[in-house]
Amino acid sequence: MTLFRPLAIAIFALSPAFATAQNYPTKPVTMMVNFPPGGATDLAGRALGAALGPLLGQPIIIENKGGAGGAIGVGAVAASPVDGYHAGFVAVAALTTLPQMRKVPYRIDSLDYVCQAFDAPVFMLVTQASRFKTARDLVTFAKAHPGDVNYATVGPGSLPHMAALDFAKKAGITLTHIPFQGEAPAVTNLLGGHVDLYFGTNAVASTHKLRRLGVAAAVRVKESQSTPTLGEQGWPVNWSVMGGVIAPAGMDAQARDALEKACKSAVDAPGFRNALANLNLNRAYASGAEFKSRVLSEAGKNRVMLRDAGLLAE
Repeated sequence: MTLFRPLAIAIFALSPAFATAQNYPTKPVTMMVNFPPGGATDLAGRALGAALGPLLGQPIIIENKGGAGGAIGVGAVAASPVDGYHAGFVAVAALTTLPQMRKVPYRIDSLDYVCQAFDAPVFMLVTQASRFKTARDLVTFAKAHPGDVNYATVGPGSLPHMAALDFAKKAGITLTHIPFQGEAPAVTNLLGGHVDLYFGTNAVASTHKLRRLGVAAAVRVKESQSTPTLGEQGWPVNWSVMGGVIAPAGMDAQARDALEKACKSAVDAPGFRNALANLNLNRAYASGAEFKSRVLSEAGKNRVMLRDAGLLAE
């Protein structure tokens, strides 16, 4: 028996699974972003990929899989090979909201959670030319003209959509939702005067010089201290977009640990920090386990909002 033991060890060491785990990564890693190019999620994902590459010793290839409020991208990650070379950088409403609104080809437990990288409070935004100079102006008009005020978001079930529903409910008004497949078309229609209002991040407000009527946060954000919270104005609304790295469920433990370790360092890297600052996003690192816990908590909160709005799937 002992004569065969060294041979057995050698064969095991050369097996593909063992080699992959020990040497990971040995080739580029594809990271899918669940929104189109040019938006905050895409730009943050590209910045994180640029920081991850040197840490892993392999290029990070970004693929945009936008559409369906982010569900197409998350579905693509969930359906990817479980080999450690396919991951996703996503805004998590596609996990916390969309599966409760309609049938999607994944569940929260269809994914492994690698790390959270950022969060971004939701702002209520209008153009500089808008008739609405304050949130109170908008509420007063909306009460006098129910349904006449329309607003854009990056898609139904997105965190901005949840924030808008919560705001309308607490303000006692009716707003008309105009969803778009991503930030770029939503903002284009806002700037073109086709929609009155946009619920999105501080990043898009800065880029397009939009007027901030309020922020859905517990306290004023340091990047925009002059913007009052919606709570200060009488409507306690708190919503923040979470983003981070996921992978198909069942990754090899050693590959997953290597990716999570690199992700933690990448979130702290100066390049990624600077990119988030330029995008007016907040660095918000969380381990894979804590990230999943936050996703589950948000899903519970969203379920209540969807139920009250009559949007839960049958």
